[in-house]
Amino acid sequence: MDFTASLRLIHANFFFVDIVGLSDTSMSTKTQIKKIETLNKCIAECQSFQSVPKESLLLLPTGDGCCIGFLQGPELPLLVAVELHQKLAAYNKAKIPSETVRVRIGLHSGNCFLVDDLLGQRNTWGPGIIYARRVMDFGDDGHILLSPTLAEDLRSLSDEYRDVIKPVHDVVLKHGTTMLLYSAYGEGFGNKNHPEKGASVRSKYGEEILRLQKTTLYPSIDLVLTVLEPEKMRVQHKRTYEVANISNEPIKNVLHGIAFDVDIPDFNDLNIKVYDEKDRECRITSINVDKPDTKEFTTEFSEPIVKDDKGKKYTLEYEVPEPERYFENAFLIDCQKFNMSFHYPLNKKIKRPELLEINQETEESTQSKIEPKITKDGNIEKVKWEITDIPKGRTFRIEW
Repeated sequence: MDFTASLRLIHANFFFVDIVGLSDTSMSTKTQIKKIETLNKCIAECQSFQSVPKESLLLLPTGDGCCIGFLQGPELPLLVAVELHQKLAAYNKAKIPSETVRVRIGLHSGNCFLVDDLLGQRNTWGPGIIYARRVMDFGDDGHILLSPTLAEDLRSLSDEYRDVIKPVHDVVLKHGTTMLLYSAYGEGFGNKNHPEKGASVRSKYGEEILRLQKTTLYPSIDLVLTVLEPEKMRVQHKRTYEVANISNEPIKNVLHGIAFDVDIPDFNDLNIKVYDEKDRECRITSINVDKPDTKEFTTEFSEPIVKDDKGKKYTLEYEVPEPERYFENAFLIDCQKFNMSFHYPLNKKIKRPELLEINQETEESTQSKIEPKITKDGNIEKVKWEITDIPKGRTFRIEW
């Protein structure tokens, strides 16, 4: 084994950019050169780029753009991307469409190697650069896309980064592997629209049900539906699952599926939060279905749940309009105890909810004989049903 190779291995934070549409055959060579020079000038004038010592930079021209490796903090590629968007917006303001400079950007944190070129000068190559390029390739005009490696590092640093860096959806990489793509956007930078290149949309729910039935038991589930905006019937869903592992394999993650009666184009409009019994965030690792009426995504536990673990729980929160004023809960695996509550403001033309049981084969509904507990907290009425020993295949529905 050649351990000397490690002396040429470097970890860096990469910024990869190219000019959208530069390969258009109708564009003159003079125009192409001017756009490349404009891009380079705008990057060079970015304060975040100027603040980095030259010895902490890795520069790699790519013809229609460039790759920059920062040996310092992970936030530098994003800061340069935001500044570049602002400078290009100012440059493009007075230009006709054929003269504007529009870019797509990919950011990643990873390794590369120092290599000598034909003239004996230092150059760089390696997986970090290749990965940043692949991330960028998924983008369209205005996108600032991030790999999960860099995105999660930045989101863990501050709430500001968490607010502007959002998960998008899974994309298919080389050899069929998938990666959760992130996008950075905000006032004056980025592109909020989801990129469509390479999007992987494949439901895993059938596989997940089979896995759950072999590995998981829910001793208890607590569901609380809270009406936040009566006018829009925006409802917060808060589901807390107690999880028991009945297999010999650790449970490392969980797949969530959410369906709606309204279209929710953007996954992040749901304000999703997932956390465990110690209030630790369960990180989203995959968004494999992102349709307007259906979302399916996977979160990872902070620590695996193993057999005989006690008191392990996770909570899923999200917000969605419920204009049809009903909610159904179908049980895919056995549950020992199910507490379902509905909280709503009085005097807002919301009727007290009713509990129905649904026959999954005939879809026939019957009034449940389970009596709720009703309490009041000021102007809020709380209706709660406690249900025990629920076999898989049973469905409950509330209407209000």
